[in-house]
Amino acid sequence: MKKTGMRGRKVIPAGGAGKSSAGAGDGEGAGAGGVGRARMADGFPGERLVILPEAIVRRAGKLPVCRDIRVTHIGRFDRVLGHYVDRPAGCAGYVLIFVLDGRGSVRVGGSRLRLRRGHGIILPPGRAHQYEADAREPWSVFWVHFTGERAADYARAMAGVRDHGRFWVADTAPVAEAFEECYGHTQGACADADMTGLATAFMRLAGLCLTLRRPTSARRRRAEERVARGVRFLRANIGRRVSLGEVARAAGACVSHFCALFRRQVNCAPLEFFARLKMQRAADLLAGTGARVAEVADALGFDDPLYFSRCFRRQMGASPAEWRRNTLRPHAGARRRG
Repeated sequence: MKKTGMRGRKVIPAGGAGKSSAGAGDGEGAGAGGVGRARMADGFPGERLVILPEAIVRRAGKLPVCRDIRVTHIGRFDRVLGHYVDRPAGCAGYVLIFVLDGRGSVRVGGSRLRLRRGHGIILPPGRAHQYEADAREPWSVFWVHFTGERAADYARAMAGVRDHGRFWVADTAPVAEAFEECYGHTQGACADADMTGLATAFMRLAGLCLTLRRPTSARRRRAEERVARGVRFLRANIGRRVSLGEVARAAGACVSHFCALFRRQVNCAPLEFFARLKMQRAADLLAGTGARVAEVADALGFDDPLYFSRCFRRQMGASPAEWRRNTLRPHAGARRRG
């Protein structure tokens, strides 16, 4: 089913038609007409480009996992001088572009966005866009076209809704590895198992873009680091009581500013988050040790075991003793059956 094109690239023809033309507005082969060899959409040495057949994509849409998310095109170009793509009608699905090295730019929604190493961008369906490599420092990029019932949810999770879906990741290595996992699933027979593997690998890629994403502005990165310092302080002092002033000082901010930053990023107040950490640790101690409830309370900085028990019930929905019984009972039954 696969065909090997020129310059070693592998292409799976979409519906038997090969790569899409500019008029189709789909696929990485949709370049600007008449720009000549100096500006082109593909055909670069060492490029990798796979377009999945439409029949396979439709069949995958009936599979439980692929119904939510399906990859339709995937590829990577390295240091591609003259790379240029123009899609006046946009694409049928979402497009993720991620810059592994170098620089380039994207035009979408009337704006020109400059991208460098670590930048990714989500281009929505049906929206005209252009993108090209920088002439002096051409980019190395990978891209994934995706669709599905929850494609919009994944797009929002990766990039949010502001700044035309552009985001930035400081550490590109895990993202690059996740792309290679995705690409590897296209090198088989594109059976149902391959398509399911491709979908789950892309979910992991999307998750990494979300969890590794960092603010593009220095001001927002400083705010994020303050919250991170506060969280590290709370984790390091889980065995005692702390005040908001202590946490804010550790984070390098005044109390009011730190509380506002923390709530904006974590969706709860600092001491509420601290209480959750304590109860999660308490649950681990109750399930994994033979410590008495009073000893667990003392280890987490509670002077009153009864107050600790009330806090535990409020967070976990059961008393410490009930939690321990409910947690240990299935394991005891498994040992008896074994």
